[in-house]
Order: sequence, then structure tokens, then C-alpha cells
Amino acid sequence: MEATVRDGIYVDATRMDIHDLVRQLNENVGATVVQTMAGVKDRTSPYKWAKPAGPEPRPEVEARLRLGYRVWRTLERAEGKHIALAWLLGANPRLDEELPVLYIRQQLGREVLGAAEAFVNDTYAA
Repeated sequence: MEATVRDGIYVDATRMDIHDLVRQLNENVGATVVQTMAGVKDRTSPYKWAKPAGPEPRPEVEARLRLGYRVWRTLERAEGKHIALAWLLGANPRLDEELPVLYIRQQLGREVLGAAEAFVNDTYAA
């Protein structure tokens, strides 16, 4: 992935209003995946956060959501919506056969972003 594309995704994830970001994630990966990456128990939270006048997530939850957006957008831009979702929810050899969405929840950005970029760049051999 080109550095300019990677930087653009980072800038978007950083500057985007959190309500818009969550709305995009809800529409593309589903509220259950958003709830999982955010690490919250309330199944309705992703819907509440997506409302323009809704509550904002706690800072640590917001950080997870912004990381999740970066990972999803990296994959979606190169591979499409369905492959991006499958990648987030599939056991991953670069992540010790764990689900990438769980790495997002743990805020292991370097590992999960590295695995996403390796997949996009076809350098995915474990």
C-alpha cells in the first residue's frame, strides 16, 4: 500500500467525527462487529454512537473504534467490503490465529495494521 493512501486513511480516521465514523462502521461491518472491536457489553451502544446528537464513546473506546476504522478502510479500499469483513472475523496466521477484531479491541495497532497491510500487499506468508 502506498504511503499516501495509508496516510490518507489515518488522517480520515483521526479527523472524522466519531458519530460519522461509527455510522460508517455500522453500515459496513455491522453493529455486532463494532461492539466487539469497541469492547463494550451494551449491544445498543454502536447505534447510539452513530446518531449525530448521540453520546460519545469513552476515550479508550473511541481509540479502538478509530483503529478499527483504519484497519477496515485499509482492507476495504484494496479488497472490497466483503473481503474486509471476512478478514476482520477470520483466524489470522500473522496474529497467532486470533481474530483481528480482537486485536483491535486490545488496541494492538502495530500488529493488526501490519497484518492488514501484509494482506493487501500480498506479503502475507506467516
